Amino acid sequence: MLISCLYTDKMDLFLWKSVCITVFKKIFYIFYFIFPQSCFTIGVVKTEHRGDGMDNEQLWNKFLTQIQIKILQPFSFNSWLKPTKLLGINGNSCIVEVESEFQKNFLARNYTDLMSEVLYEITNVNYDFEFVLKSDNHKEELPQNDRVVETKNLGKSLEIEHKKLNSNLNPKYTFDNFIVGNNNNLAQAASLAVAETPAHKYNPLFIYGGSGLGKTHLIQAIGNFYLTNNPGKRVLYTTSEKFTYELVNAIREKTNQDFRNKHRTVDLLLMDDVQFLATKELAQEEFFHTFNALYEAGKQIVLTSDRLPSETPHLADRLKTRFQMGLLADIQPPDYETRLAILKSKIEDEYFTFDEEIVEYVANNITSNVRDLEGALKRILAYAGIERTNTISMELAQKALKEILSTLPQRNITISVIIDEVEKYYRLPKGSLITKKRSNDIAYPRHIAMYISRVILDESYASIGDAFKRDHSTVMNAVKKIKKMVTEDTELQEIINELVTNIKKD
Repeated sequence: MLISCLYTDKMDLFLWKSVCITVFKKIFYIFYFIFPQSCFTIGVVKTEHRGDGMDNEQLWNKFLTQIQIKILQPFSFNSWLKPTKLLGINGNSCIVEVESEFQKNFLARNYTDLMSEVLYEITNVNYDFEFVLKSDNHKEELPQNDRVVETKNLGKSLEIEHKKLNSNLNPKYTFDNFIVGNNNNLAQAASLAVAETPAHKYNPLFIYGGSGLGKTHLIQAIGNFYLTNNPGKRVLYTTSEKFTYELVNAIREKTNQDFRNKHRTVDLLLMDDVQFLATKELAQEEFFHTFNALYEAGKQIVLTSDRLPSETPHLADRLKTRFQMGLLADIQPPDYETRLAILKSKIEDEYFTFDEEIVEYVANNITSNVRDLEGALKRILAYAGIERTNTISMELAQKALKEILSTLPQRNITISVIIDEVEKYYRLPKGSLITKKRSNDIAYPRHIAMYISRVILDESYASIGDAFKRDHSTVMNAVKKIKKMVTEDTELQEIINELVTNIKKD
């Protein structure tokens, strides 16, 4: 009887489980047909995820178009993102096909945040990314021999790119996208010569000029060009700040030899902003020996600074003499024609239409440096994105730059403007300061104009000399003289302050 009861209970339990399973299945099927977006999907992405009926290919094409605008680096986009393909969506995971393991790892480390941001703008859904190798999914798409060639070429390209990453080089900086003008033609020509035949003509190459004028672009272009054409060579790009930081760490961790091996065994050493070594005695000592080791080994050294070695305070004399052994090449603020060319070059990489008058408007109003030009262009594009238009109107450009222009001097200050204002102040005939007259009534205002040109514009002595038809040593002595007088003569201080105010007025 007991056995019979147990058997009956088991049967009831079995029947109860069967009923529950049946009910669960029916509920599941109902949800599947009513809410298909909540179920497992892969392949063609469900319309409900986006609301605009795009399939995988359409979605990914739109994604690539928008992310290319944000990256603004054609080389990086073409290398890492353009070869990708959307396979489908599984829940909140985007399944993306990539060419290689290296590309997979690079995207995972560097681009997933930006990719998620762009895809959210399109779909209004936060997606994670899962990268899968093309070789695991579409082996049948290509004949074996074609696939081998393709992989081989990609591997070579990625190998070079990997070396560039290890060299701290940014692939966006190339000679191809560097705009050459009267302000930088010497520096560009010298840089290209060094990249083609290092340690042959100009060693070291010392590039100097104000902030945002393209020094970093040129020095890295040298590295990218050289490494592309000499993949077996070693290149290192660094800054004086990073050099100092790594030196301090090496001393603390007792890895001095590793530090020296890193910097003294390269074929091409590129150091940016070398002026910051000036106040760091230990770093100067170490770089002095690094410089000697590389130079004696016939290796190329390229340096950048915001001023000439001779004008860098607290820089050791022995470093000054070494920096001046090769070629000193300056970069000046771009002239109007160069600014136009820079803007047109940047616009070519965009999916926007600019009228000529808008480009001229930007070039006329942003005169300081290349960085500010690029910043102005990005600001205009950002405003266009907010207003969801691909056509840039003059009204939109003026609106975008209104805040920037309000903080800039209302006048395009040049040496000619300074000369005009000084001549006007001292009631001299126009052109008096650039004549050969040496009388005190001409020479004294001329020296003041040279001093103001140096202080306001931070122009090189050579550039100021060209404007006044004098050599750089004359300008140097004049500036030195007025600088000393200003500290002793309050009346002269007031005169120069008044002149500076007049010069900056519209």
